[in-house]
Amino acid sequence: MHHQYLNEPMVLDVGQSSTLTLTLPSNISDFIVLEAMGGPLLELIVVSETPQPQIAVRFQPILGLKLNAEIVEATGCASSTSRRLGQGVRLYHRLGTAPKFCAQELRAGIVIKVDAQAGISVSLQAASKFELVTLESDGRGLHEPKVLMMAKAILAREYDYNATAESLAVCLTEIEQVRLELQAFLRGELGHCHTGLAEEAVRLDPLLQQKRQWLFRTYTHMFERPNFSRAANDGLNIDKALRKLECFELLASPELLQMVERLMEDEA
Repeated sequence: MHHQYLNEPMVLDVGQSSTLTLTLPSNISDFIVLEAMGGPLLELIVVSETPQPQIAVRFQPILGLKLNAEIVEATGCASSTSRRLGQGVRLYHRLGTAPKFCAQELRAGIVIKVDAQAGISVSLQAASKFELVTLESDGRGLHEPKVLMMAKAILAREYDYNATAESLAVCLTEIEQVRLELQAFLRGELGHCHTGLAEEAVRLDPLLQQKRQWLFRTYTHMFERPNFSRAANDGLNIDKALRKLECFELLASPELLQMVERLMEDEA
């Protein structure tokens, strides 16, 4: 399961208290996070408890993983999940979270604490945009079609009025990707056989289009001139032009300044 997302498993020895740090390399664009959010980012399974605790870890190949044998304060982690031999967890992004927040946390590093003092307990850093789901309760593939879940999650997000141009471009790409998947869903067998899901997809598409239009207007406004009474290339150089004018006034002769004043009076 999830072989299309995760690499080959690695078996790691864990001490009494270890941390796994999952990061997104700096040379990877935020756009790749859209693909990463399509499945679990990491899967962890307990393969040995005694004499040496061991875990098998698989993660998405675009990410980097580092194991540290260090103690992490319990206050910095969420509630732990106890795992026994053959049990495990998967790491997912929280539904409704914008890709830019997921990318920011991935670049900073997602810290997963593995405690092997009494059995093996796994916990995630507090206030994370991601969540750990146990294998036996992982029902993300059993809910309504993924494309409908993604469309609703996008529509549920609040508008970010301080977003950068890059994050807006990522959001626009995500919406276009989901709209294409909605169209493919309607053309597919499930869309023809299940009228309720097809009607839901038809209802969501114009809502996504409206949100895309707002994001696109915001994105293009960032590159427009700030004031239509000025030229597009001088809006940021007003202060410099005023200082230059003051220098000309200081260096010009009084006669020249009087001629300029007369010309300005004639134009007025």
